Amino acid sequence: KIWIGNIDSKLSEYQLLKLIESAVSSSGGQIDSFDFLYTMSGKGSRVPRGYAFVTVSTRQAATLVINKLNKMVINGRELQVRYANATSSNKQTSSSSSLTGGPLPSVLSAGRSDPNIDKQDKIRQLEAKLKSLEEGNSSIKNSSSSR
Repeated sequence: KIWIGNIDSKLSEYQLLKLIESAVSSSGGQIDSFDFLYTMSGKGSRVPRGYAFVTVSTRQAATLVINKLNKMVINGRELQVRYANATSSNKQTSSSSSLTGGPLPSVLSAGRSDPNIDKQDKIRQLEAKLKSLEEGNSSIKNSSSSR
């Protein structure tokens, strides 16, 4: 999988695909998938994000695409082309922790389950928190009604 970045917003999806096809066909490979990414604007129109992903049939074809398109200037912008990063959850976790020098802070890892806490412990923790919140609310109501 190849990542292509710094794409000018005036370069169409079709034009980029044709550039990639010409590079791939000279190696005898083929394009397996092509993802030109957009963001939906408030008006409902698609706005290019400035990068795309391409999967080609062989590593040789990928290397050729990278060599031909990397640093190519199109509409005044220099394309950045390289192998895409792995997206498996294990690699993301390890790369995130290696970037920060250790495990992620709890704020950044919110929503991730801790394998050391089983479901019953989580339920007990949530019930205790709920109970403390209910007790806090009832004391507020009592103090406000006595005024």
